[in-house]
Amino acid sequence: MWLAKCASENAMSSSSPILLTVVIPFRNFDHSARSMVEATIGVVAPLVDDYELIIIDNGSTNDEFGDYQALVAGDGLANIQIYRLLQRVDSDVASLVGIENSLGDYVLVYDPRSENLSQLAAALGKIAEGSEVVFLRNMASTDHGLMQRVAGPLFRWVFQRITRIDLIRDAPVGRLMSKRVVSYLLDQPNPAAQYRTFPVRAGFMRATLNYTDRSLTPVKRSTFERLRSGLRLVIANSMAPIRLVSLVTLLGALLNLAYSAYVVVIALVKRDVAPGWVTLSLQQSGMFFLISMILFVLTEYMIHSMRWTMRGAEYFIDSERTSAILSRRSKLNVEQARP
Repeated sequence: MWLAKCASENAMSSSSPILLTVVIPFRNFDHSARSMVEATIGVVAPLVDDYELIIIDNGSTNDEFGDYQALVAGDGLANIQIYRLLQRVDSDVASLVGIENSLGDYVLVYDPRSENLSQLAAALGKIAEGSEVVFLRNMASTDHGLMQRVAGPLFRWVFQRITRIDLIRDAPVGRLMSKRVVSYLLDQPNPAAQYRTFPVRAGFMRATLNYTDRSLTPVKRSTFERLRSGLRLVIANSMAPIRLVSLVTLLGALLNLAYSAYVVVIALVKRDVAPGWVTLSLQQSGMFFLISMILFVLTEYMIHSMRWTMRGAEYFIDSERTSAILSRRSKLNVEQARP
């Protein structure tokens, strides 16, 4: 198992003098999830001087209160924070909740159901060498339905043509980020929408570590969820969709203007035109021309103003729990006052 392998490798390597935040988005926490959390701590703890684990409960539908309470109780696990979202949100938004509440010098985001930490020690080494973002990519293929197997590669091809970003190569979900990268992300107008692709667009020095683990069983998402996430990515990273709408409306205006000229020419050269045809045609083409021009202007206005559009909160935290045990408290540099 990869956990045993990591433990043997960690024994030979010294720990990094950093505080590492690990963000894990979960939905419907259960006993198997607890074992994943314990395995994660078993890998992370020997590699760094201190750590914190932030679990994001993404709008669970089951009653997991007792499981969470056991995690953060006095006899539970150390250095854990749990944020329970009132309703389910996109996975990138859930990850952002943990990133925003992180205290670490570096932030690791990963999903233990589809990824493992066998490359974490190497990722920390890449960070020490100067990389600011290290992607951890599981090369094992996932079993999707026929429609998703066809639509997935097609969407990635279209997305790459529009944005010049390969989602598999340049924007995997698992990533280790420096505090500088996190600060840059949180300074964006809509960080949740830009989370997946901002390291590539911002030009941060990055590295990718590949591994293959076919034993993991990622949570399957419906075609509708994947479509919604795909549209969100396209809209957040490119003006191409709304620019296409703008060009179509402009083309419609020009075609109606050309049709109006055609009607006038017919009225001048033809003597046997049906009564009312010229008037009705000019009226219709003129109205469609005006409507198309209005839509064109509105679309252009949206293109230039959407970056400054006010957006509501992406999420709302319903409750928060913190471990009764925090190892960093014993490491605080506090000097007792002399009498």
